[in-house]
Amino acid sequence: MLKRFFALAAFGLASLLSSIALADDIKIGSLIISAPYVRAMVPGAPVGGGYLTIANAGDSDDRLVAVSSPRAATVQIHEMKMDNDVMIMRELPDGLSIPAGKTVELKPGGYHVMFMKVAEPFLQGQIVRTTLKFEKAGAVEVDFPVGSIAANKPGADAKAGDGMPDMKGMNMNERHSTGDPQSDIPATMKAMFETPEKPLAIRPIVGHGDWAVAGWVQDGRGGRALLRKSHGGWVVRLCSGDSLKDADALQKIGLTRDDAQAIAADLSIAEAKLDARTLALLSSFEGTVMMDHADATHAGGDHAGHNK
Repeated sequence: MLKRFFALAAFGLASLLSSIALADDIKIGSLIISAPYVRAMVPGAPVGGGYLTIANAGDSDDRLVAVSSPRAATVQIHEMKMDNDVMIMRELPDGLSIPAGKTVELKPGGYHVMFMKVAEPFLQGQIVRTTLKFEKAGAVEVDFPVGSIAANKPGADAKAGDGMPDMKGMNMNERHSTGDPQSDIPATMKAMFETPEKPLAIRPIVGHGDWAVAGWVQDGRGGRALLRKSHGGWVVRLCSGDSLKDADALQKIGLTRDDAQAIAADLSIAEAKLDARTLALLSSFEGTVMMDHADATHAGGDHAGHNK
């Protein structure tokens, strides 16, 4: 009898734990929403990305048609994809299809929701309350936990650059490495993003230790790229705007205090020599885009990111 009691108790506990795990999923109609999260934002970044998985267990297609949140002036549904060897980002004005019997994953480098004009940057550990509206299933509230700035899954506590590919196949770092950042960094970025129709201008470049910040201008757009030196050469880690001028923001990304302060100080001196139009372009990139597996974007190529 006692053994049977403990067996039943164990079964009951297992069932309870299972129900708690499943409780994290949200069901509305035939849709099951799971693993929502957003990345922490650096100070001054008005744009943040949100990710989740939506499964359609029904017999008919549905569509995510709108997203809203009190933390953002607007929330858009976006897609990132390769177009003629250039990664571009575009809004999906008609929403995102959720086919019957299929699962659609919104993840870095693909479909995602973009929180626009965020007044207060998302901080790790916070919850961002969001409403998703589906064409057939209706509206549902979903809480997005805020992970680290480089999180690639819910609850991830990654540092900048974790989970990032070497991208040597794309930028040929080893071929371009000369030991001089002033020549290696432009060669790396041009190999990744420049096209004959859209030349890429890169200046200024300042660095300290294994980190560097490079300004870029291309096809009437601009921004700043954060790069890190690896065994094969320089690799673009993220692209942003004015946040890469701030020492505190650089520290939050993962730089040491000394590296962050040195880069911020040198960048201020170097950019003081630029003309007003170039400075405005460097500041025009809104938000922060991490260079994940498929995110070889926004530091060049079409730069179809969030420019003002």
